[in-house]
Amino acid sequence: MVNFPLAWLVSVLAAIATAALATNGRMPVPARVFFCVFLMSLAAIGIVLGLRLSFEMNVPTQLQPIIALLMGPSAYLGFLTLTQDGDQSWKRPFAINAGLVVIAQIAILVSLPVSGDFIVLAFNIAYLIRIAAFLGRNPDEFIHVAAQAMPLMRSALYAIIALLGLMVAADFAIVAAGVFAGDGGAMQLLSGASGILAAFCFAVALIVAPQIVRLGMTGLAQKQPQPASSEEDRRLLEELGAMMDETNLFCDTNLTLVRVARRLVVPARQVSNAVNRCTGDNFSRYLNGFRIRHAQELLRDTSLPVTEIMLEAGFVSKSSFNGEFRRITGLTPSQYRTRNKAM
Repeated sequence: MVNFPLAWLVSVLAAIATAALATNGRMPVPARVFFCVFLMSLAAIGIVLGLRLSFEMNVPTQLQPIIALLMGPSAYLGFLTLTQDGDQSWKRPFAINAGLVVIAQIAILVSLPVSGDFIVLAFNIAYLIRIAAFLGRNPDEFIHVAAQAMPLMRSALYAIIALLGLMVAADFAIVAAGVFAGDGGAMQLLSGASGILAAFCFAVALIVAPQIVRLGMTGLAQKQPQPASSEEDRRLLEELGAMMDETNLFCDTNLTLVRVARRLVVPARQVSNAVNRCTGDNFSRYLNGFRIRHAQELLRDTSLPVTEIMLEAGFVSKSSFNGEFRRITGLTPSQYRTRNKAM
């Protein structure tokens, strides 16, 4: 009788979650792709562990670390994409992180004096820290996640952090065994750590996979019914708009919701709620409305280069500027300038 490895249950669950997430159109395509890569990497790790532990198959030792290198960057890029407005704003972070993955994989394949497990350990520690940093972000920064879906997203974030944390602990134990116990001890510890990791992966997959799918199904910032705005909301929004018009505060590229709330001497959540209830948009898009109107004025009345206007209006990314300009006006900045100069 052939036993079905526990690790393969991880693979099955991750594959089902990947299929469900891939076919759901509510999550931005880049985020869907990155989370699917994460889930497929988890599935592949489960297959490799099952072959090694249950069937004692001699899977190439370099295969598992190469797959493991994909998990941290893909999860990080998935969450990062949920915080970005521009359609193309994910491309530069993707290029940087893909380059880091390629460099790490080459370092493993060329058999450097440094152990491949040590490279994976350092890589996963770096991405564990980067992903954990999302816990400190203001919920309003996740512009593609509706407020009611934030608990789901944070649960998925905690689960992924826990998974990467155990991978780091297992890799650390393996590296330590290789240094202090010799190859025999290292392989014995590797088997034990891999078994624990397989069991933990299954437990985490039961939590994280359904939640990532639910995030794709219910968590995206479509136009959700908002509670009716109150007189206090309208008064606060009027005060906020007047402050923006009088000070051009929106031109500050480092402006945040917290800083704006401090100037208004009210809690940040109160400002966010007022914007959501009165405009139906999040704070980021509300702020970008002022920036784009200012850019329109500069495009009409000056001959400044578009890049300079972008910076003057408070944008730091050309892709974000072009994406927001097109979203609001239906034109690119150059098209808008040409059309208005001709009139």
